[in-house]
Amino acid sequence: MTEFKIEPVQQVIIHDLIHEELENFLHVSYVYSVTSSIWVDGIIVDLTSMSSPDVSSEQSIKNIKYFERIVFVKYPKYTKSVKWNGGNYELMLRNYNNFPRFRELAKWIKSQSIWKTTPEETK
Repeated sequence: MTEFKIEPVQQVIIHDLIHEELENFLHVSYVYSVTSSIWVDGIIVDLTSMSSPDVSSEQSIKNIKYFERIVFVKYPKYTKSVKWNGGNYELMLRNYNNFPRFRELAKWIKSQSIWKTTPEETK
């Protein structure tokens, strides 16, 4: 019989926290063929885990999660999708408001000094 067990992450390490404006975020999502992103508590979030298998497997055992970067966009109201480029591209949003760990992440992002900045607009 297989035993299933949930062990929560005890520490999250983020190398870069990036505040992006919506137009550029959607452009990058389009270029990389992203079909959906996470929305939680007024933020669209893109999480990029560390790619090194050695780091991830070793640290997972220690309940530490590494992210190379977290890109976020202020997006106050949840919608099922966001359209860009005259509707030629549509990014679906997954509502993670019911997941406590993601609400904690949103709360943490909002407490960082970068939250108060205005991202540079692309032209």
